[in-house]
Amino acid sequence: MWTTFWRIIFPLLAPINATVGILTCLWAWNDFLLPLVVLSSPSAQTLPLVQYVFQGQFSTNYTLAFASYLMALAPMVLVYLFAQRWVISGVMRGSVK
Repeated sequence: MWTTFWRIIFPLLAPINATVGILTCLWAWNDFLLPLVVLSSPSAQTLPLVQYVFQGQFSTNYTLAFASYLMALAPMVLVYLFAQRWVISGVMRGSVK
């Protein structure tokens, strides 16, 4: 039964697994509230918490903020480019009858 699952069903689920992987990576990478509550040491802060420093009540340092946003965006773009093959194949399989 497990051999049937791993050889027949699991390859058909590759687009779904890629989509879930992309969404899980995005959720973990962009998590803000849990690290804000849990972490107290400035050296252990995650990237979204460090980016929060650039926004003040009365001023925002836009040049540093947008540079850090681009640097934070790069790993997620690489994850998407890696998993894009499976997502597009799933869309194409669903459109052909």
